[in-house]
Amino acid sequence: MATDHSTSPSASRLWGVFGVPFRLQTYRNLLYLVLSFPLGLAYFVFLSVGLSLGVGLAITVVGIPILLAVLAISTGLAGVEREIATLLLGVEVESPGWVVTEEGTITERTKRLVTDLGTWKALAYLGTKLVVGVAAFVTVTTLLVTAVSMLAVPLVYDQPGVYVGVVTDAPIRLHPSLYVVWRNLLVGVETVVSIGSWQVRTLPAALGVAGFGVLLGVASLHLLNGLARFSAWYTKLMLGANGELPSLR
Repeated sequence: MATDHSTSPSASRLWGVFGVPFRLQTYRNLLYLVLSFPLGLAYFVFLSVGLSLGVGLAITVVGIPILLAVLAISTGLAGVEREIATLLLGVEVESPGWVVTEEGTITERTKRLVTDLGTWKALAYLGTKLVVGVAAFVTVTTLLVTAVSMLAVPLVYDQPGVYVGVVTDAPIRLHPSLYVVWRNLLVGVETVVSIGSWQVRTLPAALGVAGFGVLLGVASLHLLNGLARFSAWYTKLMLGANGELPSLR
């Protein structure tokens, strides 16, 4: 009787590791993380300018409205972040229903804006968004781009004017050594390993580089998916109804 290997534990584990490039959610996560850098940079600039300007002018009448506007806009931006996380990360981030409502007088709404803990959590979330964006940007531009470049090596390694390999100004020298004490004597082995320039000249070598690129790409996507899962958890904690701490009222 034939065995169904497609449902075996080993096949499931292999798919769990190497199937990551074939999952739509992977690219949704990647889009979310790519957007995190420009959004995080915009939030950082907005908060830096708004808060510094508001605090600097707080001794005058002008500073207080600026600070209140920063808080109100931050809660609105937090709502946008909830929608983005729900759409791209596939997590339901319920609105806690804080702060900016049409109920009550301007004084009451202003008091809710300032005293609700959700306001300050939204402010903290926007201020730390850039950290996730920078981590994603570094991972994409170093690991993922390098992996994609390695995958293209078999197609370009033999093209005129194309050099694929490692170029160093001077050979890299390594000095591995091992010494042990034996009967009051120091016995050891020492050698020198020199690493100079290396160029891909054959198809097997190019395929080997591409194979390493596959492994690096899979590892990079898993790392980015992990960062996206952390972002989903952090968004629910800071902006969701279930993650909200009791209001300061």
